[in-house]
Amino acid sequence: MATPFPNHPNLRGGFAPIQMECDAPDLVVEGAIPRELNGTFFRNGPNPQFAPRGDYHWFAGDGMIHGFYIENGRVAYKNRWNRTVKWKAEHEAGRALFAAFNPMDADESVQGMATDGLANTNVIWHGGRLLALEEAHAPFELNPQTLESIGPWTFGDKLVGPMTAHPKIDPETGEMLFFGYNADGMISEQMSFHVVDRNGKLTRSETFAAPYAAMVHDFIVTREHVIFPIWIHGTRHVRWARIRLGA
Repeated sequence: MATPFPNHPNLRGGFAPIQMECDAPDLVVEGAIPRELNGTFFRNGPNPQFAPRGDYHWFAGDGMIHGFYIENGRVAYKNRWNRTVKWKAEHEAGRALFAAFNPMDADESVQGMATDGLANTNVIWHGGRLLALEEAHAPFELNPQTLESIGPWTFGDKLVGPMTAHPKIDPETGEMLFFGYNADGMISEQMSFHVVDRNGKLTRSETFAAPYAAMVHDFIVTREHVIFPIWIHGTRHVRWARIRLGA
């Protein structure tokens, strides 16, 4: 049986979870939407299915995708949880099984279970695929019309390791550039860099050693180089890693 959520700052107010999936085919619109504006707005974010097991943080909530479908001045809405391995196991059990910050505190039924992440941080449309992203795993593919979960997407089994939740799209070529940190396991200085062409084909993958292990949240892209700021968190100390683009 589901239990009440605790009074936690990441579980109330604007952070409060939605405990349902729904379809609203024709939302009430205040004012008017130009009929020339047609398309879909997708939003992703953490939305825990059950009250947490142990300590909670906003980053630990199950991913939920929201879609606003705009056409001819009307807006339809639907939302779905991203059905990851974690979500499915907890849905079947009817309670939280995984402990966000202490794996040893997880329920014995899931101790050592391999998961495909939370798919809860970002969402991107590229190469004809809708991908929910987070920092530590491969992208998680969703059906753009129904929002039903398809599962991890590894670009035809070519992607090895994690993908950042914050890739960049080259406005000139349509390529998607992204990286992964801790590419050789937790607390690893190894990083990866990848390029996917406008059609969704992975065309470049390489690894390199950062100056030290760090959580790398963003990067800088120019026409000739990709630059990674490598921070020691909580200090002003920063070093850089650089990769050359092109031939």
